[in-house]
Amino acid sequence: MDITRNLFYWFRGPSGGGDPASCRQLENNLTKSFISILEQCDRQLVLGGLLKKLGLRPSKDVVFSLQRKPPLAGATKRNIVLAITGGEGEQTAGRRRINAGRPDGWICGSNWTILIESKIGAKITKSQLDAHARAAGWRRGSYRLRSLTWSELHRMCKNALSRVPSRDKTTKLLLEHWLPYLEYQNMAEFERLEPKDFDVFNLPDEERRAMLSHMRRRLHAFAELVGTCAPAKKIARLYKQKRPEEWKFGEPSATGRGCWFNIGGDPSAQEWHATVFLRANEISVCVLNSRNHLIRKLCRSGVDVFANIIDMTRKWDGFCLSCRRAWYANPNSPYKGQKIGRADDPLVVMPAALPEGSLYACATMIKSTLERFLRDKRWRTELQIRQEIPREKIVRLSAKRQLAALARPLKRLQRVLNLLTET
Repeated sequence: MDITRNLFYWFRGPSGGGDPASCRQLENNLTKSFISILEQCDRQLVLGGLLKKLGLRPSKDVVFSLQRKPPLAGATKRNIVLAITGGEGEQTAGRRRINAGRPDGWICGSNWTILIESKIGAKITKSQLDAHARAAGWRRGSYRLRSLTWSELHRMCKNALSRVPSRDKTTKLLLEHWLPYLEYQNMAEFERLEPKDFDVFNLPDEERRAMLSHMRRRLHAFAELVGTCAPAKKIARLYKQKRPEEWKFGEPSATGRGCWFNIGGDPSAQEWHATVFLRANEISVCVLNSRNHLIRKLCRSGVDVFANIIDMTRKWDGFCLSCRRAWYANPNSPYKGQKIGRADDPLVVMPAALPEGSLYACATMIKSTLERFLRDKRWRTELQIRQEIPREKIVRLSAKRQLAALARPLKRLQRVLNLLTET
């Protein structure tokens, strides 16, 4: 087990429970680690970043303390009660009582004091913070209330890491193994797809199971990002499901080798729809059907429709047409909206590679293949029009360029989707 996973299990605790004691232990350990980061890392880079956010000047002498109030806390001119919240760690349904006499941490400089109260995924009220200040002996008006999120602190430390000199191995090591933990607990803003978002599908089942909640949050955050681009908005409007949280998701699992989301939610699942797949080696953006009657209707429309689709997509490099068999997990079940056990693609066509004059011959071949597949009830027959983006290409891009790389095929597939839904 590498250092990152050691850190993860140390924070989360062996039980992983959601009872108040384990939740409070998680919060205490997280604050303890943050105080250690501030104390042990390059203070100009890390502590300096926090002080700048709070409007405080660096101090030559700084004292760090956990829970126990340091002697200097009552003698400084500027006092701040800092609330740190956010993330989605283990939570309890009920309200937990705040121990106002024991803040999570203290940082004292020569003329300022920061009192820290942290929570995982919870809000801290002004009255709770005032109670901590009173317990510290601070009069009303002698302190300020400030709040930060773990996401903001993650971004602050990530920026600091990019400026750490190569010779400062301590700062580099600590930040490189503290930041991933915040990401495990969804305490970091989703910025872009990272290599780990693909690598996770190659992990052993047990290790992947421990990360399922993290994977789900990353998938939903990715969908939120995709939902901001114009082509996705236009596609979603076809099904009157504009908000990404209303879309339909194929959630990550301990044994699955990918995950996905439909742009358009449940209504889109009954029609031709656009789906984004995330797998170990690629992102796949495609239009497909999820019911056999849609393929039957398409085949009855004649070979010209298939020829139009091929003619449209042959101008786009990287697009393919696939005749897919999605094998039912239980072929004997009368319910055909059931789980798919596996899938194969007996026929895949790359329209851009077709020679001149072969358009109608290829269209006829696709139509006859789909008609043949429809005769067998062991699988659902699908036509997929898709573009696959290799992970090596997508992870090298900035967040803005990643979104552009997905918006481009979505814009093209919107035209295919319009043709299919009007047929």
